Order: sequence, then C-alpha cells, then structure tokens
Amino acid sequence: MKALITGANKGIGFEIARNLGKRGYDILLGARDEDRGQAAVDKLVAEDISARFIKVDLNDVDTLHTASARVDSLDILVNNAGIPDSVKPGHPPLDLTKHTFDYTTEDLRATMETNFFGTHELTQHLLPSLSDKAKIVNVTIPISPTDFWHPLAYITSKAALNIMTLTYAFEFKKAGSQRQIFGIMPGAIATDLNGMEAGARGGFVKSSEAAGEIITHIILSDKNQNGQIIQYDGKVVTDYETQIRG
Repeated sequence: MKALITGANKGIGFEIARNLGKRGYDILLGARDEDRGQAAVDKLVAEDISARFIKVDLNDVDTLHTASARVDSLDILVNNAGIPDSVKPGHPPLDLTKHTFDYTTEDLRATMETNFFGTHELTQHLLPSLSDKAKIVNVTIPISPTDFWHPLAYITSKAALNIMTLTYAFEFKKAGSQRQIFGIMPGAIATDLNGMEAGARGGFVKSSEAAGEIITHIILSDKNQNGQIIQYDGKVVTDYETQIRG
C-alpha cells in the first residue's frame, strides 16, 4: 500500500505521513524543499517507516508532471499542501486582521495558483496511477465567513477545492468506480502559518499531532465517503450551499 502526502515535511502533513506509515503504508513524502523533505523522511525512517522524498512544488508544473511520472501505483493521495495568502515581507502568512477589501487580485491569484490549480494539476496527472479502491483526500476548511474567520484568498481557494471534490466524486460514482474523493476539515490547528499554540481558545486549537491522528482515522474509515466534506468530529457537511450562505 502506498500513500503520497503533499506538504509533508512539517506540521499536519508530516503527522499524516507518520500515522499512515505506522499503519504499514509506504510513504511518498511530497515537499517543495528537498533538504527539508529529506530531513522529514529521515525522521520517519528512524521510526521504521518506509518513506522516500518526492519533489512536489504546486507552483511548478514541471515538478508535478515529474512527480506523477515517478508514481506507478497509489492507494492514498492526501492533498495537504497550501498557502493562506500571497507572501509579503513583514506580514504573517495568515493575517486574520487583514480586511477583506485589502486583498488584491494578486493575493487571490497566488493563493489560487497553489491551493487549487497546482493541486488539481497533480491530482489529474495521478489518476492513471490510482488503484481501484484509491482515496483522494483534500484537506480543507469551513468557508462560511465569521467574525473570527474570513480570510478572502484562503477561503476562495478552498471553496474551489471543495467544488473539485464534489465534481470528481460525481464522476467516480457515475462511472461505477470504487475510488473515493472527499474533503476533511481538521479544525483550528497550531501551525507556523497562524502562530497559534495548541490548547489556545479554551482547548479548541489542536496540535498538528492530534490533527494527524484525526485525519488518518477518517481516511482509513471503512465507510464510503465519496463526495463528502467531513469535519474533525466526523460530522458530514450535508448541505454545502447552506454552509456558503452561513
């Protein structure tokens, strides 16, 4: 059994790779930085996990095509890599104080290029390598704006990813395929992107280790989850349009 996880050199991606590796999966650790990616592989190998680095840069189509050409078979693809906004010196990657009207078209374009276009390109090129019962997992977020949470570029890109999940699932079902694609919303996670600490907000913010365990548990469920958007607590978003309306 083989699993490819993007953005797996750190954080949630690394913990998903670790948890799947402990369950016997051969891990393809996708990352754009070879040194960091190989260092993460070395950590997994030290835990007796079968793992190797594969360069995946969602902003570089050539690396995506090269990566897909190196994968002859795949049972799980976890699209975890992503960015919350375009990178700006002196600003955090995810600035929750940024006003909606301050987002530029370039902010939207850069975030969409990584989180949606790059992810779609990789997924599409890996379709021929998927096993008959393969699972594609898109790590996503709630998209309904709240007082605390409404980063325009990030939400927009993940909304597109969610639509991709639903339409790919429709095609799998229409073809009578046993393959599945679904989204998982792990909730608030302490990462270097948001600067939050695990246990913050009354324990609502989870550690990446906890998130990795939760996501892996959902991935390995025996249920048919094709086309579902699943929360960290297992609840399925049954009316996507309602969520968009808030």
